[in-house]
Amino acid sequence: MRRFAATALLFILLASALQGCLLTRVLETRGQLCDDQPSRIVVARAPGKGLRVVFEKPTLTDRDVIWIVGYEPTQVTGTGAVRQFTYEALPLHRPLDRSAGLVAELSFERLDGEYRLAEVAIPEKFSAVLSPALLEDVVRVACKAQIGIVPPTTSFDLASLDRSTLPTRDDLTRLLGPPPASMGASDEVSYQYCLAPCDASSAMAANVKVSFGNRGEMQRVDASYFRYFVAIDLVSSRATARVELR
Repeated sequence: MRRFAATALLFILLASALQGCLLTRVLETRGQLCDDQPSRIVVARAPGKGLRVVFEKPTLTDRDVIWIVGYEPTQVTGTGAVRQFTYEALPLHRPLDRSAGLVAELSFERLDGEYRLAEVAIPEKFSAVLSPALLEDVVRVACKAQIGIVPPTTSFDLASLDRSTLPTRDDLTRLLGPPPASMGASDEVSYQYCLAPCDASSAMAANVKVSFGNRGEMQRVDASYFRYFVAIDLVSSRATARVELR
């Protein structure tokens, strides 16, 4: 399946907020996903290894990735022709619990004197909720996104999204575990993650609140991390998602 994963798409489509050569590389990467036929960005499913996003024409540099993520990687390994970044997100209330962490590995190839992003390995546990149908839907929606300049935003029309492919409340709690504390409303769950190394006072935290309906169906997501603010509304007359860069 020649498609990209949802999380990276949100960052890539904020191109209007970027400057100079980085903007050029981001737009080129988006073109490889949305315009090239067949797509130059491929998702491979490997049993026991989760999803791997392969960039057939590496464009984004290691410096670009650090700017987009907003934080240095937890670990950098490799020299010479290949370099690898490891980003490890840990529950903010349990920063020493590595078993509950989410680990993404990014591999770079040295091309024209720079390390360029060649592959992203997504944690295996996400394979259960990132179905092929959902990935196809997300790519289709994302490639038609509307980009605003002031403030820098990306807006997505989710009217065509098959909501039956979205994770339910049970799916989410199986994936991330029980939420650390009650939200005061039975239809909401909230999670906080920080990028390792971190502690309970870490400023580099991701905050996610998800609201569900009576049957456990996802209705709204509000999330913030670093420069990024995300609001997904699935219950309005026209379902939308909005990503804002501040």
